[in-house]
Amino acid sequence: MRSLLNRLSYHKFLAISSGFLAIAACIFTLSKAVTSETKQESSIFPFDLLFPLTFSDLDPPCLFQPTATLLNQLETLPFTSLVKQDLTSSLTSGDRNFLKHLARTCKNLADSDYREADKTLANKNSNIFLNNWQDSRSQSLKLAPWPQIHQQAKLAKVPVMMYHDILPKKEVFFDVTPQELEADFKFIKSQGITPISMDWLIAHLRTGIPLPERPVLLTFDDGYGGHYKYVYPLLKNYGYPAVFSIYINKIGSKTGRSGVTWQQLQEMAADPLVTIASHGTTHPDDLRELSDDRLKEETIESKRILEKKLGIPIRYFTYPVGKYDERVKHWVTAAGYRAAFSMDDFSEHFAGDSPDLLAIGRFGQSRLEEIALQAWGGHPLPRNDGGFNFNTPIHREEYTVDGTSLILITGGKPNTIHADSRYQVPEIKRGTGAVAAVDGGFFSLKYLDSNAMIGPVLSQNRGFIPGNVKENLKLKGRPLVLINSEWVKFIPFDPDKHNTLSGILSEASDAEGVTDAFVGAAWLVKNSKPQPAEAFGSLFDFDASRHRAFWGINQAGQPAIGVSKTPVDSVSLGKILHQLGLRDAIMLDSGASTSLAYKGESLVGYTPRPVPHVVALFPPPSPTLSVGHVGLPCVLYADSCKPQK
Repeated sequence: MRSLLNRLSYHKFLAISSGFLAIAACIFTLSKAVTSETKQESSIFPFDLLFPLTFSDLDPPCLFQPTATLLNQLETLPFTSLVKQDLTSSLTSGDRNFLKHLARTCKNLADSDYREADKTLANKNSNIFLNNWQDSRSQSLKLAPWPQIHQQAKLAKVPVMMYHDILPKKEVFFDVTPQELEADFKFIKSQGITPISMDWLIAHLRTGIPLPERPVLLTFDDGYGGHYKYVYPLLKNYGYPAVFSIYINKIGSKTGRSGVTWQQLQEMAADPLVTIASHGTTHPDDLRELSDDRLKEETIESKRILEKKLGIPIRYFTYPVGKYDERVKHWVTAAGYRAAFSMDDFSEHFAGDSPDLLAIGRFGQSRLEEIALQAWGGHPLPRNDGGFNFNTPIHREEYTVDGTSLILITGGKPNTIHADSRYQVPEIKRGTGAVAAVDGGFFSLKYLDSNAMIGPVLSQNRGFIPGNVKENLKLKGRPLVLINSEWVKFIPFDPDKHNTLSGILSEASDAEGVTDAFVGAAWLVKNSKPQPAEAFGSLFDFDASRHRAFWGINQAGQPAIGVSKTPVDSVSLGKILHQLGLRDAIMLDSGASTSLAYKGESLVGYTPRPVPHVVALFPPPSPTLSVGHVGLPCVLYADSCKPQK
């Protein structure tokens, strides 16, 4: 699969960067007067006063030194010569409105290029298959304050894999041969793993937006000659993006292990598949032991050299040997990097489990087959429009909340299956195409081989079957579940109205009608509120600790089914499901009937009572949805992303 985010062309980034730098110049000048009496321990202007900047919808990184004059800094900005001449004239003439002039100039430039960048991304998203993207433009995208990681992203499992040298004959244990690297790429392809770009990882970590199934980021450290000779051709062949962390002194090296040349690096940097990160200038063993002057060289100077030689912005840093502390992070921040990679052989973790964006953890490449199979792109973002999302991959997770363990399966399209008798849930779903299923509505225990339900039932495989009139009276007010291909409704059951097909269909206002219907036991969560004890009325054993089955819709509009592995009462279960993000949850037949199957396997540790009815999740149709309205500069640099009007 091609890169999820094709990087913007150089001239557009250059134009955007000019706006960023000009904004920083404005704010630096205004801030300097306030802080001039503050004693500084470093020659760098205090980053906490400048970073992150907020201007319009953009929030750029910045670095300005008080010893450099504003005039000299103006000369470094890549405005057109006419614009630069106009600004210089305004500054040298003592124009009191210079700062306003500069701010207006950079704002106009930044706004126009923000829109152009947004348009460019939208035009290049033909390879973006983000089935679980929320397709509503009615809400702003909330970003975690930099450098924090969004709470939603912490739930995902996105591994960053770390490689070093690639050469025909290994010299140390972490070397990889070209044959082994291609075997890794073949494994990635065969297992449906999706390599992503660094920009897309940061977008995920800042916003919580979900990534495709099994996302992984490939990184290659140190800038060895083998990266150009072996890695880069494979990336192009497979269409996989990757990050190359380069330290300056390695470039063009011919002693020991060869280094990539500037010419080779320029070719790679121009490819949208490649992200270049700084790895410092000299690759010291421990940045923490360096003086401020040396740290400045490793972080700031390396960035400047790479940007000048390659003509692209360098937004990311990789700590040599993974060692850093708060002082090192401060210098990385002051240099304007948006994120940094670490490494720790004794504490490897997924990206979302990292302390923050300036310490993103990685796994050694030897663990690829173990770790990549655990990868998961996360839940879709919560919706604020009450809509539904039946276009997401089906995903299984286990949780323990307040001492109660449960299994929750989300995604796909919900339907019911009404069998011809009573069976184990895996048997009912076998051959139907369903990925997962949970035991459904109440049924009669009078006959062991009966499929008779308590209450009316409508299914696509058996049609409509009315309920027993006398039994229906006992179900009054319980949740009637209505399903079609676009939505799900949970409404109070009316025995006088809902025991006929016409009565069921009257609840649908669209042409789709209703494809499935049945009566559930009780609401556990209703309109995003866990239900109190009085809401269960006279329901048998609602307050007892039992194994319980449930299904519903979460805040992202996805269907969700599951069971409690630990016996739990109904009120407590409702509170737990509310914490896990369900906006509506219905209790199904529970106790001895509690059963859940996933990919042909029963997930309960006992043999449950056979049932005639299940709620099942089927694979989604997998459409391609546009994510162009997010805008790459916004996601990388802003404090909030506003949708297009």
